[in-house]
Amino acid sequence: MGKVQEHKRAAKAKRQVDTTEEKASRDDRFEVMGVVEECLPNTLFRVRVTDSQITQMKDHTLLGSLAGKMRLFRIRVMPGDMIKGYVSKYDLTKCKITYRAMKKGPTPTL
Repeated sequence: MGKVQEHKRAAKAKRQVDTTEEKASRDDRFEVMGVVEECLPNTLFRVRVTDSQITQMKDHTLLGSLAGKMRLFRIRVMPGDMIKGYVSKYDLTKCKITYRAMKKGPTPTL
């Protein structure tokens, strides 16, 4: 990788802002962090929950789909990516993916 591409990638990582905190304050859903295990057709993903506000949700596998802005701007999600999303309290088997972390490593705390 050349110097120009490396510089652009570093600048993009600095600009990346997580705006999901203010949206997670709703009563009917809770936030989860996870790792994408498998990509399925129609922008669906198998997500292994690594961190959650509800402790019983840890290590569960959810069916995740992309939220509106991620679909609109065609954000690509690949297996192994760290994601942040939310789960409705009415259906605990599905989640909406709202954020894809650039860095792969230890999960940030909620």
